[in-house]
Amino acid sequence: MDSAAQESEYYVWQVPGKPVSVHLHLEVVDRMASEVMRGFGAVPKRGAEVGGILIGAVEPGEPSIVRIEDFEPIPCDYKRGPSYLFSGDDEAAFNQARERWGRDISPGAYAVGYFRSHTRDGMTLSPEDIELMDRSFAEPTDVALLIKPFATKVSQAGFFFREDGDFPAATPSEFPFRRRELEGDAPPPRRSLMERKPRSRARGTAEPSLYEETPPAGEYVPVGPLSQPGQAYAGPVRARRAGWTWMPLSFIFLILGVVLGFQAALTMGPKANASGANDYSISLSVTKSGDNLNVKWDRDAPAMKAAKRGIIEIHDGAQTISRDLDAAELRSGNMIYRNSSSLVLVRLSLFPSSRFSVTETVDWKP
Repeated sequence: MDSAAQESEYYVWQVPGKPVSVHLHLEVVDRMASEVMRGFGAVPKRGAEVGGILIGAVEPGEPSIVRIEDFEPIPCDYKRGPSYLFSGDDEAAFNQARERWGRDISPGAYAVGYFRSHTRDGMTLSPEDIELMDRSFAEPTDVALLIKPFATKVSQAGFFFREDGDFPAATPSEFPFRRRELEGDAPPPRRSLMERKPRSRARGTAEPSLYEETPPAGEYVPVGPLSQPGQAYAGPVRARRAGWTWMPLSFIFLILGVVLGFQAALTMGPKANASGANDYSISLSVTKSGDNLNVKWDRDAPAMKAAKRGIIEIHDGAQTISRDLDAAELRSGNMIYRNSSSLVLVRLSLFPSSRFSVTETVDWKP
């Protein structure tokens, strides 16, 4: 692989005039984003923070290049709340991991900094972060990465490093922490049903459908009431046209479709129907796991492998949560959620293409 192809696998974070540039591998973004969102969904409202060690190497120069090739999450027992703050045992585990990734022990890939998700207000290093960096990452090129997750939009992130011996109050530059944005692919536009203006109808025309035209690429497609567990839908959204001038031609197509469908059924037999149903199943399930609910789906399902993004909706009593999931989060196969009521309904919608959706709904009761 040539150098240009290799560099395309990294997001380059660089601020003019700063002594440090960071090359962040995009696979690290995928896996770390999944880890961050798993913690974010574990605690209602604020979410639990996660953190660990950044692994890579440093290339001296002007600026120095910090390459981040991997990371190791370090667990936290959350004895001090949902923030990523260490107790005695947590700190010992972190120090052991830091020593294991020391430059003298692992010269090819070593600890180059520290990361954590940030569910607190603002976007700045805490006194505990700075104390940890001073104790475990004292090199001028060592970096700290904060990732701020959101429920309804893309997470934001920023790197921190020492300037004149001190960390700045704010990162020099924030960036979206999702691979699609970092590769330059803009997300498809989405409009809610409330933004659609109803069209006027002349007397005698057919009743309009929910969509008078094909929705824009990537738009959420409602597929029925959420109160029907196990409901699944798959298929393109068709435009519905009104007007009596289409009736004769539509009738001809209807008769032709019935004849062709009958012939296809005789030829293919019932086996095709069974396999087609399996193609759209994602095996959505909800189980109790300690104080949390574990929402699982089949990450190897054909629809899941083809999906570029998804939307998960959780109705927990009077509370409703809706979150966009990217391809990496869908491939994780599960999400941890701390419920607050005795009735939880979960709906997962996939979008394998701009005009095709697959949705399953399941409920949970203790």
